[in-house]
Amino acid sequence: MKKLLYCLLLGAFFSACSNDFEVAAPWKEVPIAYGILSPKDTAHYVRIEKAFLDPNKNALEIAQIADSLYFAENAIAVWLERPGTQTRVQMFRVDGNLEGYVRDQGIFANQPNWLYKAKTTLAPGALYKLIIERADGGADITAETTIPKDFFISTPNPTDIVRKVTFAFTQTTKVEWRSDEFGVYFNVYYILPYREESLGGTTILRDTLIWQAGNNVERSDVDLGNGLYRGKVEVRGAQFFRFLADNLQPTSNFRYFEKGSILVEGGGKEIREFNITASANSGLTGAEVFPTYTNLSEGFGIFTAKNLIKLNNIQITPQTIDSLKIHPLTQGLKFGI
Repeated sequence: MKKLLYCLLLGAFFSACSNDFEVAAPWKEVPIAYGILSPKDTAHYVRIEKAFLDPNKNALEIAQIADSLYFAENAIAVWLERPGTQTRVQMFRVDGNLEGYVRDQGIFANQPNWLYKAKTTLAPGALYKLIIERADGGADITAETTIPKDFFISTPNPTDIVRKVTFAFTQTTKVEWRSDEFGVYFNVYYILPYREESLGGTTILRDTLIWQAGNNVERSDVDLGNGLYRGKVEVRGAQFFRFLADNLQPTSNFRYFEKGSILVEGGGKEIREFNITASANSGLTGAEVFPTYTNLSEGFGIFTAKNLIKLNNIQITPQTIDSLKIHPLTQGLKFGI
């Protein structure tokens, strides 16, 4: 039995996953679509492809032919609709390689890299519908997702003018936030600008460290009231010290942290359903035939959404700097107050 393997890659924000999509019917095109909407983006992209098997050709050979991967430009029209307001905007085909989204080399042809793009403002908490209209009169292919409402960070205290953060080698530091039901998986980043000065006090370098302190963190399923759910990341100070040691070289100069930020991004209710389906059919008790999760009306893929929040004025405390000065991992990094 012939199968074609597709892997959904969701960037720095979701982990890679894979599943076998059964597309062995040789005379029927199978639509495949992936998209992540964000209200913080000014332009939105959806990848739309097709899959089919030629009984006379190797599937790996077909994958290297761009015309075999994509619908002809006049074969479909793509729309992004907000059902609540009955408004829609058309998405137009663009080459992702020219938009800054270069497709990795691999099994599939990477030039051109056709994506569908729309420039429009999206509303947090709103339902959006992807509509793929066929020019041949076939049924529309549709999918829906709801954008998570705006998150808010509760720890560090957002009411403080300067949000002080302490990392102690043997203790934990917490970031906590709230989301609605549509924010499920989260990544948490510390964005830490710093400057480097010569022995004479002249600034010779400014740079920024980005530390991913939480990866694919699933929020609690307990409703705190008003449809809010708690998300939390706790990291040991040892992890922060190790991150610095792995990303900076010892120096004879002096380094100083400047005010930074904490970034929390998350979403993916549909990704959670995908993972539940996959895990329920794996292992010794799994089904022999694997059902594949998709929220498209036809074909395969995932149409989902995310949101993010950034808390600024984060300041690394003097207690942290004192610890950095004496710990063997970081004492050569020369951080000062």
